[in-house]
Amino acid sequence: MIESFTPAGCGSRRRRRLALALFSLGALLSAAALGAVLGLLGTLLPGGRAALAAVAVLALLAAAREAGLLPFPLPQARRQVPDSWRGSLPLPAWSFGYGAGLGAGIFTYQPVATFWVACAGAVAIGRPAVSAACFAFYGAGRALMAALPSRAASPAGVVERLGRSTLALRRANAAALTALAGLLLLVPAGGAEATTLSLGPGRQLDPSVSNGVLAHSQREGTATSVVVRPASGEPVVFEGAESPSLHGDLLAYADAQGIRVVRWTTGEEIARAPGRLSKPALEWPYLAFVAEDSRGKRLVLSNLETGEHGAIASVGLRGGLGRPALAGGRLAWHVTLARSSSIMLLDLASRRRTVVERTRIGSLSHPALSPTHIVWVDARSGRSRVLLRELGSSRAPRTLVESRARGTVLWTTALEGSTAYVARWQQPTGLVTLQQIRF
Repeated sequence: MIESFTPAGCGSRRRRRLALALFSLGALLSAAALGAVLGLLGTLLPGGRAALAAVAVLALLAAAREAGLLPFPLPQARRQVPDSWRGSLPLPAWSFGYGAGLGAGIFTYQPVATFWVACAGAVAIGRPAVSAACFAFYGAGRALMAALPSRAASPAGVVERLGRSTLALRRANAAALTALAGLLLLVPAGGAEATTLSLGPGRQLDPSVSNGVLAHSQREGTATSVVVRPASGEPVVFEGAESPSLHGDLLAYADAQGIRVVRWTTGEEIARAPGRLSKPALEWPYLAFVAEDSRGKRLVLSNLETGEHGAIASVGLRGGLGRPALAGGRLAWHVTLARSSSIMLLDLASRRRTVVERTRIGSLSHPALSPTHIVWVDARSGRSRVLLRELGSSRAPRTLVESRARGTVLWTTALEGSTAYVARWQQPTGLVTLQQIRF
């Protein structure tokens, strides 16, 4: 096939340049499309550590094959692109078609196992855009092989020289696959560890944590309560309450009358805010909550010592203001509008607000804060992820845990030190459990 891309094969040097350009375009597009399809397939399958470990095992098997230690056949179509196209189709059609056929990879002969390891990796990560970008480099390699022969070198001569280097290339390939397997096996060991908490019957959500004490909403049928679970001793239950927020021995929660702040160890009431209020966040003396009326929703910040209060953000009836978070003198919340969702951050001292993350194609929600980090939930394309970023950093957020199962949604979060919590909601059954994530 490579003989086709010579001035003689194309008819002139100008036609050769056109053929190479179209071949390269076809290879890049088809390779990127393959990566996107594999990544999309990955969103429908379970991912995480098990998927990465499976790719690592496959890479080790491929490395053994390349080193000649474990020979086995590869799944593939043992053919090249049809040579007859060059005689029956115009140059733009056959050159683009050759590129598309070779760029897709699965339709032609593969002499090494690396391609299939890459395919498995694309499925494992389950990110169509990332997989498409990575596979585009494979298409670029195909294009380079067609353009590689210079005016002084014949295509056959180039292929012949590559053939004489087969043993060295296979050894290098085996070394690269072994290194890849090692890196993949190290990722889970150094990554976040998620544990589902066994907290009894009912649905647990809205986690909050302070000094190692965990509080959460508990729902059984139509009854709701807030459960505070100290590190030792019996849980403390507040009936008819929901959406807890802990700060030391203080607890804020929502009930039928509004927001109540109590000392959870004794039940003593410290403050109360009446009205259609929900979703409190507490860092004494500050209390943030969502107020709703006939015009929409407002995020209100109140100083319980001075009595000062004011609206921080507002949306209409169709917009959403998420459960806020207070920590380290900062306030975080999410805003959901018709065409975008955002994670917002306010410095209480300077009143400077920043956009932590914004998207038009997914849903960003339920942030939680520590003095040094912020976490939130990113849901899109049937997948939910809990993302972590260091405050003040411009680096890409880190994925702590994700769910790719249809109908399973990651919901409200909490954060303290190097431990995060997230509610995992299985929509078909209605089951909601809490996961603890150490990172």
